[in-house]
Amino acid sequence: MKREFTLTLDDVEYPVAADGEVITVNDRPFTVEVTDDGAVLVDGIAYDVALEGETATVGGQTYAVQASGLVVTSVAAVTAPAAPAVEAAGAGAVLAVMPGKIIRVLVEVGQQVEEGEPVCVLEAMKMENELHARQSGAVCAVHVKPGDDVEKDQVLVEIE
Repeated sequence: MKREFTLTLDDVEYPVAADGEVITVNDRPFTVEVTDDGAVLVDGIAYDVALEGETATVGGQTYAVQASGLVVTSVAAVTAPAAPAVEAAGAGAVLAVMPGKIIRVLVEVGQQVEEGEPVCVLEAMKMENELHARQSGAVCAVHVKPGDDVEKDQVLVEIE
């Protein structure tokens, strides 16, 4: 059953549509599920989430949250610790440090990289941020291309 509502997060309104495990925010779909141990997975990335009244704490950061147009019959806090995104994705995963847009990808699958070498450039808040390899090795996956919008902690590049 599809439900539509408005979510206000720190005084910014977002139109939301929920249909099963697919949650669409601002016309961008995300697959969301809660694991048996209480972790919240968003597009496969684990997050610590705790809900209390009109606040939500995600990964240790607290936000003021309100939903309008949504009927909630029960709300349970999800407090089980989730694995950090890096562990869930692997030690060689390069993650987005903040929401933004990929403007350059500097590596390709099969390429050898050294720890600390730049692998892509993320534009956020009108600033370019080079994202670097966390370890030396071969690039085994590139999940983004220039122009892609990304969320904080999204896996961009994987290195084995």
